[in-house]
Amino acid sequence: MTEPKPQTVLMLHAYPLSGAMWSAQENALQETGRNVIVPHLPGFGGTSGHMSSLADTAAQLLELLPAEPVSLVGLSMGGYLALALLRLAPERFGRVVLADTSAAADDEEKQKDRRSQAGRVRAEGREFILEAAQKEHSPATYERILPMMEAASREGIAAALEAMAERPESFDVLKKLNVPLLVLVGEHDEITPLDEARKLVEAGRGELKIIPDAAHLANLDNAHDFTRALLDFLT
Repeated sequence: MTEPKPQTVLMLHAYPLSGAMWSAQENALQETGRNVIVPHLPGFGGTSGHMSSLADTAAQLLELLPAEPVSLVGLSMGGYLALALLRLAPERFGRVVLADTSAAADDEEKQKDRRSQAGRVRAEGREFILEAAQKEHSPATYERILPMMEAASREGIAAALEAMAERPESFDVLKKLNVPLLVLVGEHDEITPLDEARKLVEAGRGELKIIPDAAHLANLDNAHDFTRALLDFLT
């Protein structure tokens, strides 16, 4: 007998954005009758505070969830946080979607880069983060995410960079996963490319879908195809 699909969906946003990035998917899921939880992580979307670590943030998120298992969706940093939740309380989740993300830990060079950026954000502000994002994303996607990035606090951005630098490798979490897994990746994602997605699929015995005409923020670059894949899996 197939397990019923959860009625609640938790959606975790990318760095340095906010829950607003999920608006198209949130609306589509709500139209199916799902209860959708889309938090702004600490320091993002105008919220106060900052992330002390992914593990601590995961523990706080568990308090938002109903008693019954929920579907878990995370993109990029949201995927890192989803893996932290699965490490902490795998029994709370009935389906998992990891998008444009990785289960690998940062290597020493990447850790150093994130910590350097954190110091620079605290000293100078976020302007250089916005400039880098403009080069990484299409004009249409950049226009969508700019207000979200501008709503993030300096300390929110810096602390998230440090939390990501300190995260552990999480392939062990996926190998223990015993619920359905969908991995989504933008066709042109150069930050967490297709090879990283395949590693997630292999570790978690999941299903892979490549989102055409999309890069690292696949849900915004090609909202139609991303949302369709999400609905097919979660509803």
